[in-house]
Amino acid sequence: PGESIATEIHRFTLPATKALPFVKLSPNDQPMMRPESFWHIRPIGRREKDLQTGRKYAQLAIAAMKADRNSGLIALIIQDIMKTAVDPATKKGRGLQSPTVLGFLSEISNSLATAP
Repeated sequence: PGESIATEIHRFTLPATKALPFVKLSPNDQPMMRPESFWHIRPIGRREKDLQTGRKYAQLAIAAMKADRNSGLIALIIQDIMKTAVDPATKKGRGLQSPTVLGFLSEISNSLATAP
């Protein structure tokens, strides 16, 4: 109640979410379409750098969640992280511990632990 139509439209188009570097949009993306994937990354293979990237991505995700007023964004990202972890096509004989994912989850946990 009390929110303008423009505010509601903005919330459903998710501009901050769609601008995240790890969100993959559909080739013919439209403003009201859901992204193809909320976790589409290419680790560089250097553990410390990938951990830092994951932390940075978490900070960006939190900011996008607030900007878009999309309280479910982190859950959607984690859902896609889990989907890629169990997808046989993405499994290359290595363990499922991605430094980028570990950095992302660590930063989310840290943000929750330090929240008032």
